[in-house]
Amino acid sequence: EKRAVENGARIVAENLGGNRFKVQTENVRRFAILLAPQMGELSKPFAVELNGKELTVKAEALAGVPDYTARLVVAVPNVASAYYLPVERSEGRSFRYWADHPLDQVDTNAEHAVVVVHGVNGGLQDSAGRIRQLLAARRDTSKVYFVGPNIVVPELHDPVDKKKIVVSMSEEEKKKVVYWKAGTWQGGGDSPVAKGFSSYDALDRIFEKLNDENIFPSLKTVLICGYSAGGQVVSRYVALSPIRAREGLQLSFAAGAPSTWFRYFDRDTRWIYGLKDRNRYAAKVSEEQIMENLSSRWILCFCGTKDTLKKWLDVHPEANEQGPNRYERFKNFRDYIATFPQLNGHFRFISLEGKPHGGTCYDNDAFLDLVFGKR
Repeated sequence: EKRAVENGARIVAENLGGNRFKVQTENVRRFAILLAPQMGELSKPFAVELNGKELTVKAEALAGVPDYTARLVVAVPNVASAYYLPVERSEGRSFRYWADHPLDQVDTNAEHAVVVVHGVNGGLQDSAGRIRQLLAARRDTSKVYFVGPNIVVPELHDPVDKKKIVVSMSEEEKKKVVYWKAGTWQGGGDSPVAKGFSSYDALDRIFEKLNDENIFPSLKTVLICGYSAGGQVVSRYVALSPIRAREGLQLSFAAGAPSTWFRYFDRDTRWIYGLKDRNRYAAKVSEEQIMENLSSRWILCFCGTKDTLKKWLDVHPEANEQGPNRYERFKNFRDYIATFPQLNGHFRFISLEGKPHGGTCYDNDAFLDLVFGKR
């Protein structure tokens, strides 16, 4: 019998003066600091050094609590820890993921799950932490469970400065975990150290756990989201994955500012831009199945109107045919989807006015509402 495990929580806070607090937490997702008038300038933002990372938080007015007139509501970024799922045909390796707790641990509290696919240089915990912080300003996040794949690469260089390593993995790590080569995981390529195990298979495994009513009996919604390279993953995965949500569970997807989009029915353009010469995972799915998947699912696509720079931008000929920058490619993809009446009502496109490329694009109402199932 599986039993839920309750971990103890701990908070140590220090008022440093000058609208600054230093806080250390353990097993805490969200907390509030009550403020009396003498504790700072309540009309100005506060700096909260939380577990070594500085956050900026605005005070909220508070009523009905003697001696206190305001509070700081703080969601804890990077609360997730690393866990592992064994992978067959990988010589004993495991797939690493980040989560609030292990996927096998019974959670009767979680009503909403967010699967966050990281960008090209990792950053899963920062993305999940950023989303959690945004949600905390709107409503209680205690019933939201965060999880995401850690699709690590052996060594990834900055595309501009080839000598600068953005992501690296130790030799010891390489022997323990399943990983993907740079440039292959976005399109669901197989791991070089796990035969027949795609980066999309990893997402399937995660959803399989979330979809298990014996583990997450109270779950109402699952959102699979990604930004930048993570957006490339999600915009393709939504069309290809065989996953099906159990009765009463709402499954949604969100893809933000990918470098390129998948033209779902373009037979003449090579994978990952079209259908030609697809990899193992993608080749399993027929065009009819792709249309069935897309016409039975719901995906939010978003991009900033100032997302026009070329760093980290795919510049292959097939990519350049989609447009000169991310925002133009986003608009062209929107027009492409509009040519398929069957997909009407299954895609929503949001232009974020004045937003450049960056994680701040998660700060939009359409995305944050989607976490709680509002489409």
